[in-house]
Amino acid sequence: MVATRAQTGDTPRKTPHPGYVETPTRRFPSATPDSQQTGTDLTKADSTDVQLSARRKSSVRNSGVGGDPNGPLSPPGTATRGSSENKRKTKRRYTRSREVVCRFCEKPDSRVGNKIVFCDGCDSPWHQTCHNPPIPEEVVAIKEAQWFCAECLAKRGLARIESKHHIEFGGTPGVSAMMAGFPLLMYYMWIGATFYDGHLPWPAQSQSASDFVKQLGYLTYENAFPTLQAWIIYWAFFLFEAVCYLYLPGITTKGKPLPHEGGKRLDYYCSGLWSFYMTIAVAGALHWTGLFKLYTVLDEFGPIMSVAIISGFVISFLAYFSALYRGAQHRMTGRPIYDFFMGAELNPRMFGLLDFKMFSEVRIPWYILFLISCAAAARQYEQFGFVSGEIGFLLMAHFLYANACAKGEECIATSCQKNRFRQEELGTLIKRKTFPQLPWQTVKNPKIIRTDAGDSILADGWYGYARKIHYTADMYFALSWALITGFQSPLPWFYPVFFFCMISHRAYRDVQKCEAKYGEAWQEYKRQVPYLFIPYVF
Repeated sequence: MVATRAQTGDTPRKTPHPGYVETPTRRFPSATPDSQQTGTDLTKADSTDVQLSARRKSSVRNSGVGGDPNGPLSPPGTATRGSSENKRKTKRRYTRSREVVCRFCEKPDSRVGNKIVFCDGCDSPWHQTCHNPPIPEEVVAIKEAQWFCAECLAKRGLARIESKHHIEFGGTPGVSAMMAGFPLLMYYMWIGATFYDGHLPWPAQSQSASDFVKQLGYLTYENAFPTLQAWIIYWAFFLFEAVCYLYLPGITTKGKPLPHEGGKRLDYYCSGLWSFYMTIAVAGALHWTGLFKLYTVLDEFGPIMSVAIISGFVISFLAYFSALYRGAQHRMTGRPIYDFFMGAELNPRMFGLLDFKMFSEVRIPWYILFLISCAAAARQYEQFGFVSGEIGFLLMAHFLYANACAKGEECIATSCQKNRFRQEELGTLIKRKTFPQLPWQTVKNPKIIRTDAGDSILADGWYGYARKIHYTADMYFALSWALITGFQSPLPWFYPVFFFCMISHRAYRDVQKCEAKYGEAWQEYKRQVPYLFIPYVF
């Protein structure tokens, strides 16, 4: 057994932090053979290091608050250095500081529900809500609790385990159902659109359920098999967009601070607008020259969809196991299927250049949707010599949406009124002239609510009418896209129904996180802006 320095009496000196009030909440027992076998799953060498750090961290420090400013003040129930109780010392929890600040927000405030907590491994200070995941209240309240920051866990190869209340989407059963069910649902709707004249596929009167399922499988295999042509079309588009992402003109912006990276802010290169118009130019040239007719994506939609589904799973597997191999996993739960669905790495990047989340946020879904609308218009014009009002409306709507995502791509990296407010607050706002720029995109001298977390809540502009009004705008778009098609087919209505369910769940998650992070400030925001989605209604 390796003796610790606390056992030998050679307790290392700690850095003094004047101006703190020390709250004696728990004590560490002296190191014994029994105590060294409990608490964590660290190796023997790591366990010794943690014990040493815990004793460094738990040393009693003098404070001039609440007593003689020129003399030491020991908290009641604790022993000063050199006393007979030197082996049982107190865990530090601070209520106010002038020198030691949170490693993330660099603020000294330490209040109830958001105290500064020191890591048992590296002794770095963190606010409870600044660390990701937030530090549980049990770490402050329970005397025997130990807490290690994300960096210390990563150094020791330990995956961060979230508590049960962080599990979402029904856990492993829920995410398994989604990963299996959504691709099947896509095939089901594609069969309805292609072979059932836009109606839902349903068994014939004398057809058994097993025969019906076999029929669906046969139609899928015969008409949606991932052909070589489909692989070439999809991956040519994918690689073209990747090259545009990396090399076309754009701006570089900063992302949100990453608590698990010590507040590091990643750089994001935003070339979405140039990529969008370059995509339109190349697609138009290919169509008009006859090298690749746009409506080919309609004729080969089934095989291309299969390639897209397979490619999505392949990329996800590569990102997941690459993160595990590199030790870059984040907020792991120990449930492999659930962790795969949620993602092992918070910011996966290919060779540190192409950010998969930024790339997939705009280019893959919205550019493809716009190109499909272009393909429908091209097919209609070639067959009938005109483009119907319904197709023209969808072409305009999908262009405006994709263009909006591209021209404001820099706002995606922060989390466009609210995002521009946040960028202006951090001093990272970049004024652009991308088309079209509207005068109310940035609120001047906005009404704000200060929070204990160190930032502010925007309670002005659109967000002075409803707290999640941007979700309302998205819902309006989804409804308008379905309404223009009428009611003869239920398939166009899948998207607004799905979007409403998804956005309601996301809003619920957002509200929970905001209430936990902002506390009373969020309650004040709810009093000032009582409506969630629709002003004066809901």
